[in-house]
Amino acid sequence: MLVLEGVNNMKKKLLIITVLIVLLNLQAGLNNPTAMGSSHSNALLLKGIDAVRYNPATLAFSDNYKGSINFFPVSVLAENSFSRNIYDDYISEDGDNEWSISDRKNILDQLDEKWRMQNNVNVDLIGFSVPRKAYTLDLQSIQDISLPVTLLDLLINGNEMGEEYSFSSEDFDAEVMNTASLGYSFAELVKLDGVKELFKEFSVGATIRYIYAIPSASMDDLDKNSDNEITAAYFKLDNVDAYFGTDDITGPNPADSNATTLKGSFDLLTSEGGQGLGIDLGFAAKINKKMNIGLSVTNALAGISWYKNNKVYRYDYQINGYYLSDLEDDFEFDVDSMYTLKDVSDTRKFFTVLPPEMRLDFTWEFHPGNQRLFWTNSYVQGFRNELLTTTMPEFSTGIQWNHKNADWFIFRAGITGGGDALYSSAAGFSLAFSHYSFDLGIENKYLYGASSKGLGVAIGQKFYW
Repeated sequence: MLVLEGVNNMKKKLLIITVLIVLLNLQAGLNNPTAMGSSHSNALLLKGIDAVRYNPATLAFSDNYKGSINFFPVSVLAENSFSRNIYDDYISEDGDNEWSISDRKNILDQLDEKWRMQNNVNVDLIGFSVPRKAYTLDLQSIQDISLPVTLLDLLINGNEMGEEYSFSSEDFDAEVMNTASLGYSFAELVKLDGVKELFKEFSVGATIRYIYAIPSASMDDLDKNSDNEITAAYFKLDNVDAYFGTDDITGPNPADSNATTLKGSFDLLTSEGGQGLGIDLGFAAKINKKMNIGLSVTNALAGISWYKNNKVYRYDYQINGYYLSDLEDDFEFDVDSMYTLKDVSDTRKFFTVLPPEMRLDFTWEFHPGNQRLFWTNSYVQGFRNELLTTTMPEFSTGIQWNHKNADWFIFRAGITGGGDALYSSAAGFSLAFSHYSFDLGIENKYLYGASSKGLGVAIGQKFYW
């Protein structure tokens, strides 16, 4: 017997609340419109300041800009765990209030093993390049939260009477950090005889970043009876212990039952400041006039030491006596009242290793008549499922096209499979004049139409010479 069976309106409200937590996450991590337009498959065609984040080795290519400077590229990506047709069918005001078993399965099938919510905002304050070198200054805020799909299953399907559900730190992941990064990139051509016999050009490059943590705005303590204000540049959820269950209230003495019980504890690790270094490496080669290959590793060696006012906040939370009769349309619950701050303690400094990510790139140029057509490809592999990286391989392929008689107009398009998004498509263009370029990129998560789980737009402009 399901405790929430037949309470469809309430289930709909719970799902709406939960969806709004992840709906419209603003993400601007890869905010380069020239890369977004090809679904991030054209790293070997990027020049000047555009090349730094993908493969700094291309800065040494002979056809690169002598200099470039960008002007605040802006990107916004609205992304969530549910496709638009799920929202239209089950969540919007015009959606169906009654969910069948197949409806519930359709909603749950939108998620993988974990319910991951990511938010990455990266703002390029300034960036410019000179021959074989580049300098960047940017701000970044990362939020990476993973919850067990079982939670959504309980919201939609309800829980069985007498069944107990428990969770631990292996089920919950939450990490947030805010940093500024000052980067210096450089590249050189390798002119050894053996290398020159194999490649038309071969270059190596690196980016060295000084990372400084920036505290966020202060927030109130989770315990409404506490006067603490938490100001931190880093948060991490740890030592999670959660229990959820419902007693059988259909027996002879239902008044003696606690009905639904939710309780547990967790630690919140915080730090107000830290600093560190990051090193990105790149290798790129022109095999001949038409084909390029590249290998790069972001965060090959990278980490942040957290040392300022490090604290651990230990919380308990508990709700007892949560009855079906409480689930009325006017039901309200004060979430803050469930948390109790048990202890605050100082902790020693700690170190966060930023997860590395590797990418392989291949580009092939065609010349159909008076046109230039590039086939662009990339393979991206992360090594840990944290801080916006994933062990799920990501493959991207795309094109870049322009007509020789109108080389000021450049068109791009691409698709991606794998990674966090699983599927996406993109398109974009550049209006590239003698020393100025206006760039636009559009990316659609999960291809297009009603299956879309997010839409991104990136706009940028730069001068180059």
